[in-house]
Amino acid sequence: MLDEKGYLWVATTGGLVRFDGTSFEPAETPPEVSQRGMIHPSMPPADAPGRLLALGNANGNTDGNTPGAVDGVYRRDHQAFVFEREPALEGKNVRAIFSEKNGTLWFGCEDGTVLRRADGQSQRFDPPAGLTGRKIPAFATDGAGHVWVAINTLVARFDGTRWIPLPVDHASNEVRIASSRSGGPWLFTTEAAMKWTGEKLELIAPLSELQGSHFIQAAIEDRYGKIWIGTRSHGLFRISPGQVLAVPTSHEDIYSLCEDADGGIWAGTNGGGLNRLRPKAYQLFDKDSGLKDNFSSTVAEDANGVIWLANRDGGVVRVIDSKADLISRRLNWRQFSAMSVYPAANGSVWITSGIGVYRTNATYPDRLDRIRSLDNFKLVRATYVARNGDYWLSVDPDSIARWRDNDVRVFSTNDGFDGREVRGFAEDASGALWVGAADGRLFRSVGERFERVPLPGAEDCGSLQALRFEADGTLLIATTSSGVLIVKPDATPHVRTLGTAQGLPNNNVTQILTDDSGRYWFASRRGIFRIDRDQLRDFASGKIQSVHTVVLGKDDGLTDLSSLGLFQPSAWKARDGGLWFATRRGMLRLDPSLTSDDSGPPPVTLSAISFDDRPQPLASNIAIPSSVRKTEIRFSALNLSAPDQILVRHRLDGFDNDWVVQTSGRSATYPRLPPGKYMFRVEASNGSGVWSTQDTVLPISVVPLWWQSDWANVLYFAALTLVIFACVRIWAHRRLRRRLEGLERERAIERERTRIAQNIHDDLGASLTHISLLTQLAQHENPEQARSFEKIYDAANAITRSMDEIVWAVNPKCDDLESLVYYVGNFAQSFFKAAEIRCRLDVPAVLPAVSLTSQARHNLFLCCKEALNNIARHAHATEAELTIAVNESSLQITIADNGRGLAASKLAQSIDPFRVSSGNGLKNIRQRIEELDGTCGFTERPGGGTLVTFLIVLPKLQN
Repeated sequence: MLDEKGYLWVATTGGLVRFDGTSFEPAETPPEVSQRGMIHPSMPPADAPGRLLALGNANGNTDGNTPGAVDGVYRRDHQAFVFEREPALEGKNVRAIFSEKNGTLWFGCEDGTVLRRADGQSQRFDPPAGLTGRKIPAFATDGAGHVWVAINTLVARFDGTRWIPLPVDHASNEVRIASSRSGGPWLFTTEAAMKWTGEKLELIAPLSELQGSHFIQAAIEDRYGKIWIGTRSHGLFRISPGQVLAVPTSHEDIYSLCEDADGGIWAGTNGGGLNRLRPKAYQLFDKDSGLKDNFSSTVAEDANGVIWLANRDGGVVRVIDSKADLISRRLNWRQFSAMSVYPAANGSVWITSGIGVYRTNATYPDRLDRIRSLDNFKLVRATYVARNGDYWLSVDPDSIARWRDNDVRVFSTNDGFDGREVRGFAEDASGALWVGAADGRLFRSVGERFERVPLPGAEDCGSLQALRFEADGTLLIATTSSGVLIVKPDATPHVRTLGTAQGLPNNNVTQILTDDSGRYWFASRRGIFRIDRDQLRDFASGKIQSVHTVVLGKDDGLTDLSSLGLFQPSAWKARDGGLWFATRRGMLRLDPSLTSDDSGPPPVTLSAISFDDRPQPLASNIAIPSSVRKTEIRFSALNLSAPDQILVRHRLDGFDNDWVVQTSGRSATYPRLPPGKYMFRVEASNGSGVWSTQDTVLPISVVPLWWQSDWANVLYFAALTLVIFACVRIWAHRRLRRRLEGLERERAIERERTRIAQNIHDDLGASLTHISLLTQLAQHENPEQARSFEKIYDAANAITRSMDEIVWAVNPKCDDLESLVYYVGNFAQSFFKAAEIRCRLDVPAVLPAVSLTSQARHNLFLCCKEALNNIARHAHATEAELTIAVNESSLQITIADNGRGLAASKLAQSIDPFRVSSGNGLKNIRQRIEELDGTCGFTERPGGGTLVTFLIVLPKLQN
């Protein structure tokens, strides 16, 4: 039976299983249900909402082999069986159960008792007196919804309160009954199949003794009004007025029958498994059909609707009334290998072969005429008849020919045509002939010449095997390497490629047809497939980037339908709507009307979920522990008749960036998912490419472990904060300690510098002063030695001045900018006074409190001293100017004089630009300034003299 979702349920001796079109899944059942089974083990019954029903005994006291006493009914609801006790069944051996559309249940007992259960109330009907033989009731409904029962020879209708016997006497000792969609129920006796019209029993078809009521175990009416009967040990039959057709099955013992949503018939057998029967949409013409060869290269239909085949070594074959007529062998035509057939404009048929070109006679089709003017054309790969009646042929290796009123013209390089091995012809709306060649070149006729048509973006497309023009002028080209080229009718041809990357099963496409529904059918080296019309047009316009193809495969009982396309036309659409394809297995006739996909997208359901390969209960909201390494979700796209046509896509919001499309398989597998909330979605599409309007969703939440929870994250954050705080504290403490240690070292150095300065000043200074006094005293006491004592006095004074400089440089109390400026200015005035040079000072009134290192002070002083000394010794100046400028970032000292200038120096042309005298003073200045990362400049002063500039960056000099 089918449930409300579309699953097919099958009851077996081992339990219940359900089928979604691709796989069977066992269903958990209570032990008593598994032992008891169903009334008919192959097909379980259902109540009105489509829920499964099974008989059972709450105490489990059942016989595993034969039906026994029951006291209730199991209903399957929400993945489980729920038992409902029925006291009226106690002690009864129930052999039949039946459900009306409104949910009313009927039970038939072995002794003929009938029990009705409706709205929680039970009503019991005892069998009529005098009834003999088997008394097992069978139930059915008519077109009006009335319930009928058959008990042996009794047939009655329930009017709501009582049973009304059928007022017709029939000579049968046993009657079977079946429901009907319209009119009265079906009745089967040992001799006939009949139907109640309301007034009488109408004979539908006579039955043999082995097909009669005694052997019938199942009967259903299909959607077309035909009745199917399954017999015990004699097989399955389909009954129509006056005809009983035997239908082959895997086993002749038919237990039950069911019809699916697509009109397929399912037959449960005793030992032969489950059989699916569908209308046969195809017919294959091969050796088994009487042909001499399985491979027919081309096919065409003449003006009278007769199909012609070029059956290679088998010659020419006609197909009339679905039967093959080997006309070439039957009429003893000259034996040849047929290559191509094509209907001529006058009603005859063109035939090409290895020995020449022939044409049948329009008046006498059995007569074959040889066209002598075409005798030179031995290998013809493709033929075509234009609307004006011209017959075109490909001429190997690099020409094409036209036959017009017995006049033959060959087109080659001189006529603008240089293609090789022509495979396809087509004619556009203007009557121009288009030609496709094996070297990928496309040509179009212009008058009596041909011109090359470029195919931009279609390089390496291979051979152009078939051409087809659409009503809007779009050209479809079947190729050997790039699938299908779609050429839009623009001024500049624009080519769009439809290949395996866009959804085709194979890139070697040999022919293109359309059926009466507008669907496109393609023959290829890997089989025959179709694409919905709207899909192809949307792809051609760029609205979609891929298509959904439906391949004729195992669902249709067809495999290895390879179409070579070496000769054309290798496919043809007949006027009755049938499509013909030349394949390696034979010539295939397809009825597209029996492959309809108008039912819309199939319903999609979630069937199972597992964690690390352990099945889990399927609920409306799934919670997954974060320790799960693998999550698998199984789903079903419910199409029982053609599951291979279904395309499924799924997506896990929060994990997948886009839809994941599956052409096979019905499951999605995910690795360990991070904690959080997700939404699993799944959709399905049939051959039309239309997706489900409402996707099936499953909320999923991944539960974090305790160390992944929010409060654990708070603890982690707090711990991390404490660690960072502790690290920062330790780092700051160590930094402070190192700073204090550095300050302590600096203070020790300063104390040592102070002690040294004091010792030099007190001890050495006092000694030098004492020497100066002694030399002055000695001058008075020894006049004759006065000059020598004067030299000693001058030397002592010089040493005293040098000592004073050293004391100033060493003394840490002088490590500031103010001390430097004061000392340099004081030294300049004293120095120039002794040299009789007037000195002017330009110093800021207020100096910033900037501390300097002793080394920086000393080097700056020595640089200034050397500059002053150069003025006194070499400049011949009468005036000098010392300017000090200070800002937040730099110190600039400028020393100028009015002397001779740099150019007057004897060595002004020295290689070293800083060496303007024979000494090393200026070179020393430069070295000291570079040590301070400063710059110095020596330039001529406007008006005469020299200008010396020192520029020092203060932050680099500070303590």
